[in-house]
This record gives sequence, C-alpha cells and structure tokens, in this order.
Amino acid sequence: MERAELALVWFDYSGFSMHKVEKILTKFNKIDNIFDKNIVKNAFFDDLDMPNLKSKLLSIDEEDFAKQVNDDLYKHNLSAITFVSKSYPEKLKNISDPPLVIYAKGDISLLTKKSISIIGTRKPTTYGKIVSEKFINELSSAGLITVSGLAYGIDTLVAEQTLSGGGKTIAVLAGGLDSIYPSQNKGLADKIVSSGGLIISEYRVGVKPANYSFISRNRIVSALGLGTLIIEAGKASGTMTTAKFAIEQGRELFIVPGNITSSQSEGTNSLIDEMPDTFTISPNRILYKLNIKKKTEHKSEKQMDLTETSILDILSAGEVSFDELAERTKLSASTLSSKLIKMEMFGLIKKGSGNTYYRM
Repeated sequence: MERAELALVWFDYSGFSMHKVEKILTKFNKIDNIFDKNIVKNAFFDDLDMPNLKSKLLSIDEEDFAKQVNDDLYKHNLSAITFVSKSYPEKLKNISDPPLVIYAKGDISLLTKKSISIIGTRKPTTYGKIVSEKFINELSSAGLITVSGLAYGIDTLVAEQTLSGGGKTIAVLAGGLDSIYPSQNKGLADKIVSSGGLIISEYRVGVKPANYSFISRNRIVSALGLGTLIIEAGKASGTMTTAKFAIEQGRELFIVPGNITSSQSEGTNSLIDEMPDTFTISPNRILYKLNIKKKTEHKSEKQMDLTETSILDILSAGEVSFDELAERTKLSASTLSSKLIKMEMFGLIKKGSGNTYYRM
C-alpha cells in the first residue's frame, strides 16, 4: 500500500469524513505529509475547528499503523481501495459524499463494469418475488452486474437469483465485512465471493451496522448502478432514501408498479405518480434506456405441445393454483403434474407458494 493510500486509511480508522479530510489536506502539499512530524509541527490547524488534530497527527507511528492495517486486511482476506487508488471507481468519486476507503472481498474489477442497482422491501409479497425473479434473470443474463444491500427481502433475492442464473453480483454492507447482517446471510455472502462476485463496505473491520449506516450505505448502492430498479417499497422505507440518492446522483430510475391496495407498494406507486417516466413493466425498457444489448442465446428452443401451450396461455393472466389448472385443462392430477415439472425444467414456468404456478 502506498503512503498516500495509507494516509487515507489512517483518516478513515480515526473517524474523519471526506469533508473533514478535504479541509485538513489544504494544509499539506501532499497527503502523505501527515506522516512527517516536522511538517505537522509547523502546520496551522486552529481555523479548522478540530480540537487535538495536531496531537493526533503527531502521535501517528506510521510503521505500527501500516502493520495494523495489513494484519486486518490479511486476517479477513480483504482489499482496501482508497480514494487515491487506481482501482477506485469513478462513479463513486463523482457523488457528493464519496467514501474515503472501500473495503472489499472478491473481484474488485466488478466495480468498473456496467451494473444495475435493484432495491425493494424487506417483506416482499408473492407478486414482488415473481417480478424480482423475472427482472433479475433478464438483466443479469444481459450481462449487467446486480447491486444490492444484502438485507432481508428483495436484497437477498437479488443475490440469490443472480447467482442461480450464473451472473455476478455486488453486495454493499452497512458494517465491516466481518459483520454480515443479517447473520443468516453469512453463507450467501461467502457464496457471492466464491462465485466471482464482490462484497464491499465503507466501514472497516470491527464496525457494527447502525441505523445511520444503513441509510449511508444506500448512497453507494445507487451510485454503483447505471440505474436503480425499485420493486415494492412502503412509503417510509429505506428504499425511498435510495431512490432520492439515485435522483441526486443523476442515475436512471426504474419503478415497477404494484398493487394499489398493498402497503408494500405505497412508496413505489407514489413515486410513479410523481415521476411517470419511471414507470417500468419490462426489463427490455431498462436495457433500452441503458443502451445494453441482450446477449445472443444459443439454447435450442423447446417445442411445446397444444396442452403446454394452453397452460402457458392460462398462466399469462397471472398466478394460478394447481387445482384451477386441473379444472381448466381437464387433465388428471398426474398428467398435469408431469407437464408442469417438464415446463419448469425448461424455464417456461415457476412454482410459487401454496402450490401455485406462474409464467416466466
């Protein structure tokens, strides 16, 4: 790690924000001068309103601190990408409050690739799950890296569905990378990394998630994507703050409409009402707006018989139960079950909760 990078890590470990660091650095010709005792002694900091700053800088033992950082990173198999690092993504540099340091585990090259941020409620309805799977599958199949916060609900679906489809995903945490939250997603975080994905945080190891850090985390989630897709969100949810960040950062916003009687869709429907251009019912609209071409598929098409075509037609209207399908197709339970299993294997339909089925 170069001295300039180590200097930024010191500021981060010491709890300084980017705003404060910018003020402090006006006192130095170059950032690593904070390690030069003579320069620090002669510097004037009284106008910065930062008590004890000089004594803190003079107390730095550069060698000991470098060892501490290297030990932390090695122990948890992490990388530290500072604002002055070559690998620091431009899309984060251009936001109003960029993180000083990004701690990362996995493939950091994903930070420079085309991504889509996908967010939503922590308690998705069956409708929300169906919509999520459809959009996640098609967007990641088109080559977009998905970005989420690894929380409950839609966040978890984003990671799981991307990985099951062979795509790559980035998870942004609200605490140090040694503190996976929720703890139930520890295995999922490990799978993201082992599958060629990436987990990142602006918080160093040992820092636990706090209420404010979830909100702070959201600005990074939105900044990493070319656009942000919202699937189900209540009116007072954290998702709404991420939408605000996306707008401030000049990112495209895509919102899937929801059931007007569902509290889980109050936020999303309200945003669409305020910004009609965000209305999105197809992944194709997102790909078109982001100028992403679908990858050519070489899979052989499944030839369907008349019965299977009929089942697809029935499911075009939405989720249907097994019993209703049996009644409408006039098929025996065993024959219908066989057809449904085959169609699910070919990715034509998906089984929902309560023995229901829907079209992909």
